[in-house]
Amino acid sequence: MSFHSGNASTQSRDWRQRRNECLGDSTYCFCVIEGERLKSPIRTSWTEDNPGRRFYGCQNWKTKKCRFFKWYDEPMGERAIEVINELRIENLKLTEIAPRSATPTDLEADIGLIWDMVQDLKDDSKRARNTNRFLVSILFVTWLVLIYVVLA
Repeated sequence: MSFHSGNASTQSRDWRQRRNECLGDSTYCFCVIEGERLKSPIRTSWTEDNPGRRFYGCQNWKTKKCRFFKWYDEPMGERAIEVINELRIENLKLTEIAPRSATPTDLEADIGLIWDMVQDLKDDSKRARNTNRFLVSILFVTWLVLIYVVLA
């Protein structure tokens, strides 16, 4: 039995790193900080070709321009891609209508305006119904007078 000098957690960390390198663990990118490779988190792609598909990507890809990339998921079928893209577009449309930065008072004001518009439409509909009834009544009276004149 041999004893190693040094911190046990450092030895354990070194052993895990060597094991991951030997096994080709795809969750570690090429960046090394303080002697250790960085673990790559699972991210989600929202490109048109691969919406919702997950992949491993370096956590420093913006600052260090690390190009480490490996798919986590298998490719999706064409129909799944089509549906996810349609939902993504609908979501974008909805966020344009009601942006997330709107305050509750802004939303309350918008709801108030919409409520007023609905009430105006109801009033217009009621006026149109009344006008329609009046015109039908005049038409009926005109037909009665016409029939009376023809028969008399």
